Amino acid sequence: MKKLILAHWFGVVTLVFLVLGIISSRTANSERPAPARFSVHAAAAGGSMTQFRASLERTQYRGWNVFRLSNGLVSLLIAPEIAGRAIQLKLGDADLFFVNSDLAGKVLPEEQNNPRSGWANYGGDKVWPAPQGGRADNEWPGPPDYTLDGSRFSAEVVANNSGEVAVQVSSPRDPRTGIQFVRTFHVYANTTRIKVEQSMRNISRRQVRWGIWHVTQHDAADATDPMKPNPTLTMYVPLNSASMHPLGYYVMVGDVRHPSLQLIEGGRMLRVQYQYRVGKIGADAAGGWFAVVNGQKETCFLENYTYHRGAEYPDNASVECWISGPRGTAPRPADVVSPEEARSAPLLMESETLSPFATLEPGDEYSFPVYWSPTRAPNPIQGATSAGVISAPLAHSVAGDRTRLEGVFGVFAPGTLEARFYSRRGEELSREALQPVDPREVVRLDKSVTTPTDAYRVSVLVLDGEGENRGLLGNAILD
Repeated sequence: MKKLILAHWFGVVTLVFLVLGIISSRTANSERPAPARFSVHAAAAGGSMTQFRASLERTQYRGWNVFRLSNGLVSLLIAPEIAGRAIQLKLGDADLFFVNSDLAGKVLPEEQNNPRSGWANYGGDKVWPAPQGGRADNEWPGPPDYTLDGSRFSAEVVANNSGEVAVQVSSPRDPRTGIQFVRTFHVYANTTRIKVEQSMRNISRRQVRWGIWHVTQHDAADATDPMKPNPTLTMYVPLNSASMHPLGYYVMVGDVRHPSLQLIEGGRMLRVQYQYRVGKIGADAAGGWFAVVNGQKETCFLENYTYHRGAEYPDNASVECWISGPRGTAPRPADVVSPEEARSAPLLMESETLSPFATLEPGDEYSFPVYWSPTRAPNPIQGATSAGVISAPLAHSVAGDRTRLEGVFGVFAPGTLEARFYSRRGEELSREALQPVDPREVVRLDKSVTTPTDAYRVSVLVLDGEGENRGLLGNAILD
């Protein structure tokens, strides 16, 4: 009898929980937003938006203790023990930053990283005060500068969930400059776009005036031989049409006729093609972006920044480029470099952004964020949008009721390339999915689609895995 009673009550309890589960499920479903309108694109992209979740871990990279911020598309490695630098950025399995192999895993003390002993250039990405020089107290004499470029930075995890991971690093308080740098690196789900917040605090009892100088070192070695220069490593800088410099840029170091420098696109773009010969340029570039392409790997590093028109900049430049190499030698794009040369002039090229001068009273803080968007793309880069970079702009040809669309791009989010046709009045006539896209693959578009009646123009854009518009790659008026 007891067994029958227990069985009866067990059945009742089970039934109650089953009913409650159904009610809970219906309530939850009623509160959920409607499914994405273009869910078909998620399948076309090979998965849902949750495929590339953000994650954070403590690990080691080439002997250094690092934070690894990743999402399956990109990995960012932050090393607090060597001045909080981003020591490496990876797109898929491809390394983008220069790392000094001679110093891999080393954390040098101040007696080995100072003006007398020499600069311990670990590589990667860092931030310095500007302007550089030693003529007065308002110029920064480094590198080397152990406090701001060689010491251990404090580190704190400030976000750690599947949508975003972020690590903040803070320099020691530097009495020489009167400042402290704080940087926060953000990696998000489902995109290669990375936010780098950069702040400068006045920790002194005096007024200080500096710019934030952000320096990224790119690996300029040949992909098959690390002792040979890579002549396909190229930086593209859109120039300011109202520049204070006659050419839109000026040579700061090296030959004014440096063979790496070339104006393209009718003088609107500066192309810096790496050759193992020292040089540096500055430009008051107002475009808000530049790109560095490794043509051998077909990787592209895009950086976005804010240009403050009318503000005073260190060096009268918002963007600079340093070309590492021996001084006073002929161009050597294919020669083998000796170990001695490689130690004194490593195979690297620096892309640099500068903020305007900031005058800070004690306790004041100034911020200058930048954004990185790695992708796969070949040389050249002719433009950039919020969705990707443009290597070959959108081209089209119309034959009967068909339109052929062509172009070469790199994208920042996985998803689908879509064409949208519009009438002269701006009415949307049709949409057509073109192909899946992924930041780890070059987007080579060559497809014929149906031209709707009364079509006047066509745009090509990127939809993410949930069908959301991530931005435009091209627009064309139909012939």
